[in-house]
Amino acid sequence: MLMKKLLLYTLGVAVACFVACSKKELVAHYERPDWLKGNSWEVLEERGNFTLFLEGVERAGFREVLEGKTIATIFAPSDEAFLHYLTSNNWPSVQQVPYDELKKLIGYHVVYYAYNKTMLENYQPNGSEALEPNRAGLYYKHRTRSSDSISLEMDVVAGRQRMVYNKDRFLPVLSNRHFQTKGIDATSNYEFFFGAGTWKGADGFNVANAGISEYAIPTDNGYVYLIDEVLKPLNTLFSFIKEQPNYSNFLEIYDRYRTYTYDEETSVDYGRAGDSLYHVSHGPLPDIASEWTSMGLSGAVSYFDLAGLSYRSFNIFGPSNQALQAFYTEYFSNYYPSLNDVDMLPLLLLLYNHVYEGNIVFPSEIGNNPDIKTFFGTDIDFDPNSDVSAATIAANGTFYGLDKVMVPDMFKSVTGPAFRDPKYRIFMYMLFQTGLYTTLASHDIDYTLFIPTNEAVLETYIGDSQLFWDEGDPRVFGDEQIQVENADGILVPLSINQMNRFVSDHIVYNRISSLNGKSVYRTRNNYGYVYVQDGAVNSTQTYNEAESIPVSTMPGNWYNGNAYQVERTMGSDSRSIKFTLISAESEANVLHPYAEFSKLLSRAGMMEVGNSLSFLFGNRFLLFAPDNETVRQGLENGLIPEDNNELASYLRAYFVSVPDNSLPDYPFPGFGVEGTWETALRRGPMAYRQISLNDRRTALELVDEDGTVIPIVGDFPQVFSDGAVYRINKLLKR
Repeated sequence: MLMKKLLLYTLGVAVACFVACSKKELVAHYERPDWLKGNSWEVLEERGNFTLFLEGVERAGFREVLEGKTIATIFAPSDEAFLHYLTSNNWPSVQQVPYDELKKLIGYHVVYYAYNKTMLENYQPNGSEALEPNRAGLYYKHRTRSSDSISLEMDVVAGRQRMVYNKDRFLPVLSNRHFQTKGIDATSNYEFFFGAGTWKGADGFNVANAGISEYAIPTDNGYVYLIDEVLKPLNTLFSFIKEQPNYSNFLEIYDRYRTYTYDEETSVDYGRAGDSLYHVSHGPLPDIASEWTSMGLSGAVSYFDLAGLSYRSFNIFGPSNQALQAFYTEYFSNYYPSLNDVDMLPLLLLLYNHVYEGNIVFPSEIGNNPDIKTFFGTDIDFDPNSDVSAATIAANGTFYGLDKVMVPDMFKSVTGPAFRDPKYRIFMYMLFQTGLYTTLASHDIDYTLFIPTNEAVLETYIGDSQLFWDEGDPRVFGDEQIQVENADGILVPLSINQMNRFVSDHIVYNRISSLNGKSVYRTRNNYGYVYVQDGAVNSTQTYNEAESIPVSTMPGNWYNGNAYQVERTMGSDSRSIKFTLISAESEANVLHPYAEFSKLLSRAGMMEVGNSLSFLFGNRFLLFAPDNETVRQGLENGLIPEDNNELASYLRAYFVSVPDNSLPDYPFPGFGVEGTWETALRRGPMAYRQISLNDRRTALELVDEDGTVIPIVGDFPQVFSDGAVYRINKLLKR
């Protein structure tokens, strides 16, 4: 018993000693290091020259942040700087500043997370393991605790008010490293926006409008930077432009694309019970009304996209009212009563030419940085020293107020008439939706564009359906549709592939300067052609139907070709030779001139319904077809076999497979498609009867295997979906 008590006593003393020693070690371990002077509030309070700022911090409700509730980076203006700010705004004291205004102001000096000087000079959002030297200093914006209160706005499309949540502002930190990475001068580029003598960041950075008096004072909960001016909270680009009366027309146009989208994440996090909070965007344009330049990464909350939020900037190059009015007068006044009445699509293309989403753009980069292009990939063309009357750096980008309009190429190229005159509106939307409007704006290739009127388009059939136009809500861009009727009689959108083919039938490579004479031009579609003869214009479809297309020249100095208005749409004949020949005996049939040849094919068993001309295996082909009189004379003179099997073999000699002979195109005079080709008549395991074609530049001629020359007659071949028919007036030798 005594031994047991002694053992317990010994253990107790040992434990007590251990606890005492451990406590001393723990205390020593967690003692405040000498270099820490307290939390941010304590550091500034000890300095003694920041009383006005601290008064504002407390009144605005941010004291607990500075006292260590969370880590933060604080930009603190001195009493002198703060007093100057109050005086310039006619506030006699901090207490006189309206609370919401003060909260917005002080919050702009409180940045989320702790950043030392090196991190702010060259912030790398993906960490040290994914450094981006080519973007050193370019991740320039940081999230603050400054925001506007929820606003109530009228959604004119929905006809109801929306509660819009305004996100936290971002603060631009413009480092010397940023300008070095871009290879541009820091002083002149910064002072372009903030005024002469304001750049003080040669050994570090400026933060918005302020210089740094002392960098990165460490605190218990982050860093404090002493600044020489109060940071003026930057608003969005939308808010800035709204305050510039000389750019009101630009903003009115831009705001036609305003869209309200329900923001579920924000509604859950910040809305009161039952509140639905919305995000404001501008459709396909940069979201200039949003404080944030990224809506987040897929599957993550929006603020996780640190890279997008800190790097991306909306750069707006807005023309003045006077410049826009001059543009309207030149391009639209003949067709629309006012600029605001112009269709949304051409206005969108105009705006596309005045925006750039990427990093913040400084004046020395305009015309020099190859990465800074318009939406269309063209240069942004203006002189910052002579063409700019207003400029600012906003919370979400930059604004350059221009005295000129940068006219998009599609207003000056062969597509110009379609984008100016609403009588071609449907075709204009087809050009846009297919993307061919950018193709047709090329400076390297000449085109001729045949532009159909709205009425002509709506009289067109694609397949078994007529085309229809659904206007949708004219206030909503993208609500319009070009439609066809499906097999169930339901109107559905015309597919992009169908639209592409339709538009391409109206595009000719090369400039057609005259409609006189006789010429053939390739369209953008394979095996698509336009025939021009003595003022008459035909597509292959209308040529087959012997109905030329009414055409009128569209006046204008289009830099890459000519444009013509057509009263009927251009198109390839969707019918096939195989099935058209079956009924060639009908005088109404477009292949009636070859009815006698069709009879021979039928007699030889080559035109069975569902299996006609099966020996061609579905290949595209050339048919050199003797006309009716030539066949009749051949029968009378015994030049055509009477035996049906022999006849079937003989008739194959008139057919040439396009892919089997590797023909690049159908032959036309001057196209250079000529040579000796194998016909469909087999003469052995690997041998076929051959035929030659010569291109005489103004005419084509066949040469039979015995040397007989057979002229190809007629103006042009008849082209169908499966081949081309060339008229001849001599028979091939048996």
